[in-house]
Formats: sequence, structure tokens, C-alpha cells
Amino acid sequence: MEIRLDFKESIAYCNFDYLPEGLEDKYNRYQPDNHTLLIPRNFLFDIFEQYQIPERTRQLLIDGIEAIENDRVLFLFTSFLVGDLCSARNRCDEDFYTNMTPGCMKQYGELYSFLLLLACVVPSMEMLEKRGIPIEYYEKIPHQPLKAQFEKLVAHGDSKVHDFPWDMNFYTCSIFRLDRFLFIPYRFEDRFTMFRHVNTQKVIALRHAGEEFRSDGQRNGINDVFDQRGHFTSQWDENADCIIANRINPMGFVEREPTSIAKKEWEPVLQKGDTLLALHIPSGPGYTPDRLKNSMQMATELYAKYFPELCIKGFWSASWLYDTRLSLLLDNEKSNIVLVQNQFYNYPTFEGDGMLRYELFGDREADPVHSPIQFTTSLQKAAAAYMRTGARFNTLSMIVLKEEIEKIGSMPYISAADNEKFIQTVDSHL
Repeated sequence: MEIRLDFKESIAYCNFDYLPEGLEDKYNRYQPDNHTLLIPRNFLFDIFEQYQIPERTRQLLIDGIEAIENDRVLFLFTSFLVGDLCSARNRCDEDFYTNMTPGCMKQYGELYSFLLLLACVVPSMEMLEKRGIPIEYYEKIPHQPLKAQFEKLVAHGDSKVHDFPWDMNFYTCSIFRLDRFLFIPYRFEDRFTMFRHVNTQKVIALRHAGEEFRSDGQRNGINDVFDQRGHFTSQWDENADCIIANRINPMGFVEREPTSIAKKEWEPVLQKGDTLLALHIPSGPGYTPDRLKNSMQMATELYAKYFPELCIKGFWSASWLYDTRLSLLLDNEKSNIVLVQNQFYNYPTFEGDGMLRYELFGDREADPVHSPIQFTTSLQKAAAAYMRTGARFNTLSMIVLKEEIEKIGSMPYISAADNEKFIQTVDSHL
């Protein structure tokens, strides 16, 4: 019987250039099975055929896999990592996985991150099969990053995983495309609480104390823009009967004047630590309120049926598309960007306009004001003109609670008064 090294001995031997924190307790609880293969060969040969991988690349990958399998310490630790990766997303695990290379691999170390992710596909699918999830929900999931990974490996010999945390979602079959959007479990950690009125069912979000905001209700210092004279600090005063705090206007900013709510009339419906589904937006047509509603309905049904242990409260997302400043530039009656924004409870973050610069102008550092950029769309031209006034965009986040899914299309959170207050407040710090 082989002697299993403890965690510290194992990582000292493997000599990884990176490992997430918090693995030791998990490793100590890990019970290895008797498998001797990192990746089942029938699966491996099937994807070789599917992607028409040339013999030279096939042999390279097999050699890399066998180098791991033939090293009992590295193989055991890699098997542990595969098990942890496969369940990490549904546990909303905070451990940050990214590319890693074990120093004990004198050859093929550059393949390790890719092979680690590839080794997750079969056990992840087996886990979903045990839950009874129909195969059509997940059989194509790993192939989104796999195709591009094989192409650059074959063409350029490049085995590096470009975006390990994002690709991990697919190799572990943790993310589902349901109609138009992608969904994956997410733990809510932002510093505010949402309440619902017991009679009217109206929803309100109150920011926690101690955060600095500009007079426009955005975080002070976002985009390195500070409001020295008009900034304010959020407050939260609570007693047995009421809470007085700064309301988040669902148009995506924090209101300066505090709001008071009576505890007996308002129930908390979203708090730090609750589980949501993170929504991601693939490129392509169909970005509409109707498709949003259908996708969210499908997501709540799938997770309620097949992941009953997850108490899903609703949905979260972050995007440049949610910046309500875009409503100042676009046709509010026709623009799908605005029409979809209007279905959310939007709120400010500390993320600036880097995402918008990347998506509209091709680079997170792009400067459409001072640099010669060829504009090809009306949105590019309008955004650049807006930035020439000294204004900046922000990345906003959003919440949709599951109770409001049926109301998508009729602006379940934003009122005419909210929009009017936004018009009065936006860019007031300038």
C-alpha cells in the first residue's frame, strides 16, 4: 500500500508556481478512488477525432498526461484538484484558480493547466448525469473553449489557457446556456440589503454605512474622478422599529438623502451570503427583454429541479451595457440596451469605463477623445461625444429577484420618479 504524503509534503514535492489558498483542509478530507487514468482514453480519442487533431499534437498531449499519471504524488494531487475544480462553482468557492505549473514536471509542464481542465470534463458530466440532468443541457458546454484551445495548440504550439477562471466554468460544466444567456451560481457579497414591502411588494435596496459617493451617486474615485466638495458618506442607523439608510436608486446610483423604512412593513429579501445566478451575455442577436425573461425562467426551473440544495434568490450581473448613462445617448423606445436595462435593479460599482472602452473601441485603455479612432457605429460616435464633455461611463451591476421574472418587460423596479431623479443627478459632480 502506497504511503500518501500530507498536504505540505505534497506541495513541496509538486512545487507549483501557483496554488489557491485554502486547499489544505480540503486535501485532508479528500478520499481518492482507485482510478489510474487522469483522462479516460475513450473520451480523449473521441475529441481527437472530433477536432481532427494531428498525430504530432495527439502524442504531445498523451505524453503530458502520462507524465502526470506516472508520478504518483503529482497524480494524486492533480486528482484532488480535479475533484475540487468540478464542484467549486456550485459551492460558490472563493478559491481563485488560474494557470499553474508544477515544478516537478521536467517536461510538458506548460501543458499542465490545459490538461487539468481537460481532466474535469468527464467527472463533471458524470456528476450532472447522476443528478438526472438531460445530456442536451451540458454536452456542448466544454466545447466552447476547447475548440479555440486546440486550434492555437495545433497552429502555434501554444498550450497556455488564456483565461483560466472563465474557461474553468465550461470545462467543469458549471455554466449553462439557457436560450439567450449563460448562468452560473454566484454568492452575493455586495454591501447593501434589499427589502420587500409586505403589502405592496415594492422592492428597495439600502446601502450599508461607510462608503463614499460623489454627488452623482457613484463611488467617489471611480475612473479616478473625485468629488471633493459634493461627496457624501453612506449611513445606516437602525433601531427596533426602523432603518434609516441611503437608498440605491434602481437607475444605478445612491441617493444622497437617506430613506427611512419601518421594519414591520419591510422584509429583507437579499443579504450578504445569499446565492444568486450570475448572468453572462454571449455575443449575438436576441438581446431583448423577452429573451431575458425566457432565459431566467428556464434557469430558475433548471436549478430548482436539479440543484435543490441551492436556494437561488434571483440573478446578478455586471456589464457596461447596464450603464444608465447610455440611455442619454440611445433611443429609449427602440434601443434594446435601454429596454433591457429598464428591467433591472441597477446599482453602482467601483468598476469604471474600461469594459465599455474595450467593447466599443477595442482596448480598455482606448482614448476616443484624444486619439484618432475610426468610428463605425452611431453608439461609438455618441459615446465619444459624451466623453468629450468631461463625462465618463461606469460599469454597473444589476439584481433581478426571482419574484420579478414574470414582470420583466414592464420595468418591475424603475419608476418614472426614479428616472426623473436620475436625469437631475447624473454628472452633477462635474
